[in-house]
Amino acid sequence: MFASPPSIIHIDMDAFFASVEQARRPELRGRPVVVGGRAERRSVVSTASYEARACGVRTAMPVAQARRLCPQAVFLPVDMSAYTAVYHELLELFGRFTDLVEPVSIDEAVLDVAGSRRLFGPSRAIAGRIQELVYDEQGLTCTLGVAPNKLLAKLAADLHKPAGIGVLDEADVHGRLRALPVGELHGVGPVTQDRLHTLGLTTVGMLQDVPLAFLAAAFGRSAQPLKQLAFGRSLAPVRSVAAAPSSMSHETTFATDTAEPQALRATLLTLADELMARLRGGRYAARTVALKVRDNTFHTLERHITLLHATTSTRVVYTAAAGLLDAVELGPRRVRLLGITVSGLQSGVYQLTFDDGWKDLALDEAVDGVRARYGRHSIRPAATCANGASLC
Repeated sequence: MFASPPSIIHIDMDAFFASVEQARRPELRGRPVVVGGRAERRSVVSTASYEARACGVRTAMPVAQARRLCPQAVFLPVDMSAYTAVYHELLELFGRFTDLVEPVSIDEAVLDVAGSRRLFGPSRAIAGRIQELVYDEQGLTCTLGVAPNKLLAKLAADLHKPAGIGVLDEADVHGRLRALPVGELHGVGPVTQDRLHTLGLTTVGMLQDVPLAFLAAAFGRSAQPLKQLAFGRSLAPVRSVAAAPSSMSHETTFATDTAEPQALRATLLTLADELMARLRGGRYAARTVALKVRDNTFHTLERHITLLHATTSTRVVYTAAAGLLDAVELGPRRVRLLGITVSGLQSGVYQLTFDDGWKDLALDEAVDGVRARYGRHSIRPAATCANGASLC
């Protein structure tokens, strides 16, 4: 099935945000560290160190709950600029071994070292050297998976966290992987896992052995991809440039539930402003705008609208989202969470159409320029006025 030796290395940084904080603050080493927002703002945990995880703290858990589980932990705010800077340094380190480095997320990357083995040795040796350099230069630990393709390399890393190196090959696909729960396969989410369990398919081996016709009766066209997952088959190449995102989003949870229209609109403007700044920074334009509203009963409502043209304009996206918000019937309920998602992204599209207007382009470029020079908090949206939104 696999014609060549394993040459794909998946690198997963261990508890990345918390580990960066421990590395730059030696007094935090060995102590439980939780990175996230403030508990009084009902924020969630972004990352927890393994010392905090031993207390039951998990990613996406409310910070208030994390404090109850681990009151001795050090709670720190997210410092994304610091984490991004470290990740760029890590990418430079990975690039010393191969030109084929694909960023996956801010704490993961995939390398293809097929052309590097003559210079640096077997893939397992390259993985070990990378792990050593990451610790020596950054004071961080990472887990690496080595396999013939990206799918198995990620699984190998997942099975050896933290600070391990895992290797999977064809023998493992027909051997020890068969005993794994189907939920361990990257691409099998909770819904698919539940459906497989309903069919009595709980392990990878069972998924490998089940007739395709039986699987197709329950999953239709998805049956064949599921079979491919079970056998660790993937033809996706390692790309030296990250794939374009399918969407971008930004949301916030209010400290106090509110139904005040001006507060909701002001928050919506801030969300649109920060989201579209990110979009323009990546040189993307968006065609679809979606609004997310969660009320105080935890009911979540989503509405979307497709624009006539892809846009980079903060005003256009804000206006679209505000229109969607105006159509929401809250009744006696109050809003707990508000969010905006833009999708239908087009890369390399930065100029606005004439429909958006040259004033929008000039304003957004001026704002981006000020922030690039003086920091992203140097200029912010003004409070929503009676006649609409503005920036100050």
